[in-house]
Amino acid sequence: MCIIPDFAAVSVLCVRLAFAVTLLALALGIYFIFYRLEKIFKAALFALGWAAVFQAAAFLALTLFFWQVPGNRYLTPLNTPRGMMLALGFCVNALLLALEMRRGTGLTFVFVLPWSLLMLAVPLFFPAPGLEAFTLQAKSALSAVHNFLFIVSYAMFINAFGASFSLLLSDLELRTRKPHEAAFALPSIGDMDRLIWRLVSIGFPLFLGGFLLASVQLYIKYSRLPGSDVKELGAIATLLVYGVYLVLRKYGDWRGTKAAWANVAGFILIIATLLLSSRAIAYHKFF
Repeated sequence: MCIIPDFAAVSVLCVRLAFAVTLLALALGIYFIFYRLEKIFKAALFALGWAAVFQAAAFLALTLFFWQVPGNRYLTPLNTPRGMMLALGFCVNALLLALEMRRGTGLTFVFVLPWSLLMLAVPLFFPAPGLEAFTLQAKSALSAVHNFLFIVSYAMFINAFGASFSLLLSDLELRTRKPHEAAFALPSIGDMDRLIWRLVSIGFPLFLGGFLLASVQLYIKYSRLPGSDVKELGAIATLLVYGVYLVLRKYGDWRGTKAAWANVAGFILIIATLLLSSRAIAYHKFF
């Protein structure tokens, strides 16, 4: 007799573990900023690494859960809200881990990991999905590709947001007559500015590629171009904000605090778009 494991329960357990160790990494990162203990920083990296492992395991278990329906075989839940949040959280944490292992500032933990916790809260506090066949929208390979491009670009933008806030905090402390003792351990403005540039210069073409693929799919399926709802208008505005930043950063003087505020504005625009976009619209529903 073949006993099929309860992959949904495994996925839920991995999400809880990922949430716990991400929260631990955030707490250790905050502690490290003030006390600069190397062992604390290594512990934060260790916790963050396990968070990424648990997120990947949660996504894999969710995939195996859906594969129990023959029509879902060899598809991924990337086109489902739960799957997207797990994939996005994994990309954010994995990228942050890679950046911190190389730079070791610890400061971006404070500005990035709260968003990772928020992404994990979606699969953590909402009930596990029922076992059912994917819709045609969720089965679309084109949708999966453009969602993947959006997810990776969002991970880049979220980490750029963390670096931007780090830069702004460093600038604020430098302007203060009596800076906090922890300010002397802040990363240099030049380093953060270059990091922001690299992240956005990679994330922007990925986001543009995802937008173009989504536009092609929209035209094929609904015979129209994007621009008639909040989500599409928000994506266009996001492209404009980050595109203007890249142009002015390369050919103008948008460095330092100007670059940071531009990226903060772009990130706020992304969050507002995701919050305001209505799932009632047929071509933006997952199920």
